[in-house]
Amino acid sequence: MKRTMVYLPDELHKDIKRLAVERETTVAALLREALEALRDEDMDDLVHAREFLNAYRPGSGKSLDRYHKERAAREKA
Repeated sequence: MKRTMVYLPDELHKDIKRLAVERETTVAALLREALEALRDEDMDDLVHAREFLNAYRPGSGKSLDRYHKERAAREKA
């Protein structure tokens, strides 16, 4: 595990400390959890984007609206 220093706005730090106390955990654990969730979401988007680009053939694209509906369905699953 690596140590990292992060500067947070006072109000955000206060809120995260309060949340950590309520969850009986640490600020560091909450930050790791949040960063892992963000990473996982972005990685999922990148995997689907790569699949889409690899399967793309001129004239076979899907509309942005359809993409958003499919993404929303994946997020619910």
